[in-house]
Amino acid sequence: MRGMVNQGTAGGGTWSITTVRRASFALVVLAYGCAPAMPPPDSTPRQRYDWSTERFNDGKYSQAIRGFRDHLFRDPLDPTADSTRLLLAESYLESDQELLAANEFRQLATTRPNSPLADDAQFGVCRAYWKLSPDIARDQEFTRNTIEECTRLVEFYPRSPLTTDARAMIAEATEKLAAKELRVGRWYYSRSLYQSSIIYLESVLESYPGSSVEPEVLALLYDAYSYVGFSREAEQVRERLLQAYPDSPEAGAIAAQAEPGDR
Repeated sequence: MRGMVNQGTAGGGTWSITTVRRASFALVVLAYGCAPAMPPPDSTPRQRYDWSTERFNDGKYSQAIRGFRDHLFRDPLDPTADSTRLLLAESYLESDQELLAANEFRQLATTRPNSPLADDAQFGVCRAYWKLSPDIARDQEFTRNTIEECTRLVEFYPRSPLTTDARAMIAEATEKLAAKELRVGRWYYSRSLYQSSIIYLESVLESYPGSSVEPEVLALLYDAYSYVGFSREAEQVRERLLQAYPDSPEAGAIAAQAEPGDR
């Protein structure tokens, strides 16, 4: 029968030429299907860049990462190298690999400070760290990193249009740090550990002046100072609260209370 000639045995089974050919074809298809997508080997630098950029625009970030890395490895001095590294970093950021993104952004910003894309890269470092910033119950290292990197952008690239967004991010991150300190101070206060509470509440006023949580901080400090017998300090923060934030709920409550903690 045609297709059943030249039979052999393997493991007790019978294999025909047709079966072997089909199996071989299936293996080839599988191999190509499992192989990571990459630019064609004979691509020019521009073709590799375009191939990777197309994947990035389509949201295929894993493929874009492979393409951009391959392009940088093969042609690190190509005119598209700065754009390639920036898009590589953006690909990492979009695929939730923030630390890798920060590293690529920083490398572009520090090794190519005169590049037209340097300020974008520096702001990319800010964005990567801000994305990593957790809720206030957890350690705020990445929040502080955000402030540091955004401040660097404002200082090194003062004419960049991105400084407006950087300053807004600094303000938001600063508010978060102030809320973190307040949270700790409030925790000690709620357990009648007033001296420990005072340390954190004073830290908010010193490190984050003018923050949105300042009225609550001043009100808690008034009570804490009063409880430990610091009458002069208590009166000072009371006056500060009433003068600086006269329309705040905390000011209204503290003006009406007879004793500390009555709010």
